[in-house]
Amino acid sequence: MLAQKGDIIELYDGRKAIVISNTYTHRFMDLEDEEMVSHGMGEYAGSYGSAFDVVVPSTGVQRRIRCSTMKYTVLGRAEGETA
Repeated sequence: MLAQKGDIIELYDGRKAIVISNTYTHRFMDLEDEEMVSHGMGEYAGSYGSAFDVVVPSTGVQRRIRCSTMKYTVLGRAEGETA
């Protein structure tokens, strides 16, 4: 189940987080992709996927979660929302 803005989720490490954005498309880049960019092949670098942003209230840390990893569990829906 995809998370929506306002949902409470549990991350793979057991910490709770609040979803602070709707799902959006993000270009994910790793070290090989950065190297391609530095050698003028940036148009071929990276992979696109769905993501959303969360904040962990216990630490205040903001993170981007890649939807395809499914390393989270939706604990509670935003008020007024249904699955």
